[in-house]
Parts: sequence; C-alpha cells; structure tokens
Amino acid sequence: MHSPLRFTAWFKDPAADAGPDDVVSQPVVGWRESDGAAMVLQATDGRVVPAAEQEGFVEIEQLPDEVPLGVVPGNGWRVAQAGQGPVRGSAHTPVAFVVYATHVVPVTSLPPGGDFKGSWRSSNWQLLPPGE
Repeated sequence: MHSPLRFTAWFKDPAADAGPDDVVSQPVVGWRESDGAAMVLQATDGRVVPAAEQEGFVEIEQLPDEVPLGVVPGNGWRVAQAGQGPVRGSAHTPVAFVVYATHVVPVTSLPPGGDFKGSWRSSNWQLLPPGE
C-alpha cells in the first residue's frame, strides 16, 4: 500500500562507537495491510519487514513535505549533541548543509555504496561556529 506522506523509522545506532542517544533512520517503504505496521527494507536479505519488530526500534516519525532549497558547504562549522557538556570531543564536522525553508540539515558523512540510513534529529544537536 502506497502512502503520499513520508515517514521514517528511527533506530538506536548500532555502531560500536555510537553514543547512547545516537540514532539512525530508515525510510518507511510501506504499510502492512493486515495491521497497518510500518515496513522498512532489511538490507541484509532484501526483505521488507515491520520496523517495530527490528532491534533498536525507537519510533516512527512523519517527515515534513518539503523540498530542499539548496546545499551549502560545511566551511568548518561543526555539530555536537545538545546538553552533553563539553562539545570539543563529540563535535562532528559536516561536509555540507541541506537547506530547507524552515530548517537546515547537516551532512556529516557521505556513506559508501549509497547507504543513506544515518541521519540526526536537529532538536538533539547544536551548531558550533568554526574555531569553537
């Protein structure tokens, strides 16, 4: 069943060096007709599976229906987790920022092989100017 709205499923980051609040996202690709469960692609075997039944599931979030206005380079700015005390060691340097009408999304890495599962919620991060 196709949905014109966009949703994403959030999961705890499985990376060994991930912090306790780090999350990654996967797009919801459909809904199970029998009970309405959000479905995501399980990359390991190419199946569509219920998001809530996968390890580390946090929640489903509706994405804004927005189109990016542009992309600007990172130019030395950094992002760090909000409310985590000293930020020097936990800051990430974005390679670029995707600009929308109401917000900006930092791109902190360019995943190899088209793996775009990683993403951050802006409410959990703060923007740091170059040199800070």
